Amino acid sequence: MAKFTTLQVGGPADFFVRVETVSELREAFQFAQDKSLPTFMLGGGSNLLFADAGFRGLVIRNEIGQVEFAGNLLKAGSGISLAALVMESARRGLAGLENFAGIPGSVGAAVCGNASGIGEKIAQVKILEGEAEKIIPQKDLTFAYRDSNLRGQIITELEFELKETDEDLSKKVSDLAREKALKQPFEKTAGSWFKNPSLAKTSEGESSQMKAWELIEQAGCRDLRAGDAVISERHANFFQNSGSARAADFLALEKIVSAKVEKKFGVKLKREVVVVESGG
Repeated sequence: MAKFTTLQVGGPADFFVRVETVSELREAFQFAQDKSLPTFMLGGGSNLLFADAGFRGLVIRNEIGQVEFAGNLLKAGSGISLAALVMESARRGLAGLENFAGIPGSVGAAVCGNASGIGEKIAQVKILEGEAEKIIPQKDLTFAYRDSNLRGQIITELEFELKETDEDLSKKVSDLAREKALKQPFEKTAGSWFKNPSLAKTSEGESSQMKAWELIEQAGCRDLRAGDAVISERHANFFQNSGSARAADFLALEKIVSAKVEKKFGVKLKREVVVVESGG
């Protein structure tokens, strides 16, 4: 699975299929059911760490990528790249997604994990339940920090409500993506490894929070490594594959960093990256 993830880590899957339509997605799940196989839905491959042993089941690569614009409404297949969707909506002069420029991965995965608060832009979502698609309206969707009630659901389509504008959004998107690339590495990383800790109240009643990268940096973790898994020079909360790292290396580095942060600050960091076990 290494070549299908941004971290470039992971052993082989027993079965692998790309799907471009909901019909193909149904067929894939039927195959898995007939063979009693565990399944895993794969989007753009960011925010993931596949086990070194691979996956004993069927990995379904979601490439459902249809896009439909109708006025200020945008309907998008869940497998399309978020970056492509952001750029296309900007090109059409539709505002609402431009602040998500530079975020890797598929739009379905981004919404499921509420990346950078993208959930607030959703009008409705379609999911696959058995053989039928079901619409979940905005009022029944719940989004939280890096989370939503869409976890575990098979998202097929998302609808966004945008706003028409005369602003040069294409330039804004390009500038934001360039700015983010200077601060955050994307070469052989999975994105932010840890979630930012929950807000805490000070004695004055004000909320205060240190970012995960600040805790990692101030705990003296900058030069840590485990095998070829290293802390990025550009961002302390990005773990990077500096060569031929294995999943075990990243989990070892995570354990070391977590222990040092907890010892210094009394804070238990929670992993944001999804670890995919072998499945069997």
